[in-house]
Amino acid sequence: MRMKYAQVDSPSTMQEDIGLEPKESGLMKSSRENLSSPDNGIKNCSVTLLLAISAAVLGGAFQFGFAIGNVANTIPIIKSTFNSTDLFISVFVSGNPIGGLFGALLAGFVADSLGRTKSMVLNFFPFLVGCLLMSVAPNQYFLVVGRVLMGFGVGIGSGLTNIFLSEIAPISIRGGVGMLYGVVLTVGTLLSFVLSMPQVIGDNDIGWRLFFAVPIIPALYQSVVLLYCPESPRYLAFNKQNIAAAKQALARYRKVLDQEEAEDLDQGKIESIKVLSFRELFSDPGHRLALVIGIGLHAAQQLSAVNAVLSYTPYIFAQANVGSPVIATIATGSVNVVAAVIAAPLADKLGRRSMMWIGLLLMTTAYCGLAVTQSCSDAWSCGGEWTEYVAIASVFFFITGFAGGAGSIPWLMVSELFVVEARGKASSICVGVNWICSLVSLLTYDTIQKSIHPYTFFLYMTIVLVSLIFVVLLMPETRLKSVEQIREELSAQADRAPPFVF
Repeated sequence: MRMKYAQVDSPSTMQEDIGLEPKESGLMKSSRENLSSPDNGIKNCSVTLLLAISAAVLGGAFQFGFAIGNVANTIPIIKSTFNSTDLFISVFVSGNPIGGLFGALLAGFVADSLGRTKSMVLNFFPFLVGCLLMSVAPNQYFLVVGRVLMGFGVGIGSGLTNIFLSEIAPISIRGGVGMLYGVVLTVGTLLSFVLSMPQVIGDNDIGWRLFFAVPIIPALYQSVVLLYCPESPRYLAFNKQNIAAAKQALARYRKVLDQEEAEDLDQGKIESIKVLSFRELFSDPGHRLALVIGIGLHAAQQLSAVNAVLSYTPYIFAQANVGSPVIATIATGSVNVVAAVIAAPLADKLGRRSMMWIGLLLMTTAYCGLAVTQSCSDAWSCGGEWTEYVAIASVFFFITGFAGGAGSIPWLMVSELFVVEARGKASSICVGVNWICSLVSLLTYDTIQKSIHPYTFFLYMTIVLVSLIFVVLLMPETRLKSVEQIREELSAQADRAPPFVF
């Protein structure tokens, strides 16, 4: 095979018979040698690739995090402005996961039909309309419609972002790039809380309306930047079977191409691939196993009830007399961001599976600490000053474990578990389950808390422990493996299981 390395962002048009031939000696490396080489990592990222990554995570992950944190401080002023009832506030808060569910279920379809970049560009409009409705709302019903529309945009982004990132990132830093989703999500959550503090938005009718318009900025940035960036090379090659366009796009995303990426665009392979239907997706044992793993990881993320810990944190800090609820929330949010930043590069060093089970182990330990301290304080009459500080340590343990494991790894894994012809539909299913579990966790927490308090955290500890066992038994390691290699290993794993299992 002849190999030619196009200059990054070259405006020249490539023809169908484009070759791949090194422009200078030493540029061609075997894929195995190149996998762990820094030349195939961040040093091989073009400006176009860095811009595309920034646009994807700001328009996807940041919006997700911002939507999570933008209601806690605004609820009191919304109540006073519109004389809203508690029932309405519950509907308003639920608008994000409801819209997100529908957006996530549609994400795979639009990703395969319109392409990754075009879908993300068009996703600007749900954010624009939703944010404007919330900002100019003359009554509380506009707020609900606006939040549902914004949630729809968040759902589309949650399904598209990691598909796109996994398809444009060099394999040696694919994990770190995928983990950026979790990092930027935590930044969005923290920033939304800080910007919505009464000290920032004030108590007038202008501040909170301007605050709800903030997501328009990252949405606009994403749309403008991705208009300049090429489509995912793998989408062009495998979905559209346009080899010339795929090679041109890949050349713009790299400084130097490696052998494995070039061979992935082999004409013979591409001609034999077509996008799978839902029936074909579920009929294949390997894909069924991948779906079980993807669904399980996303369910573990949301059913771990991280919101329960975050809701309990201000109370814990107040009991220990170490700060106000505002300080408590900023402190946990900051730990969340720092832990996610530290964890991002470790995904390509320790591996996804190790990061996930270590994170779940920390979360289990933290829930044990919270369960014991809450029970000692409220039921067993054995509480004291020690319980307050153990509870604070447990919160930080939990946030650290979540940020480095369950908070980030499931988003990365969905894009790695499925080959390109199955990725759109499979991602919609897994991310859809994530939103369903988020809604279930949100709607059931108060009922569970009232029903079994002070033993609530024992229940969540059990859920996280089951998730840990699931990861140890089923989750594969995908570090430094091509998607096709992961597919072969999953198929072999499914074949070893009894027929009635997968």
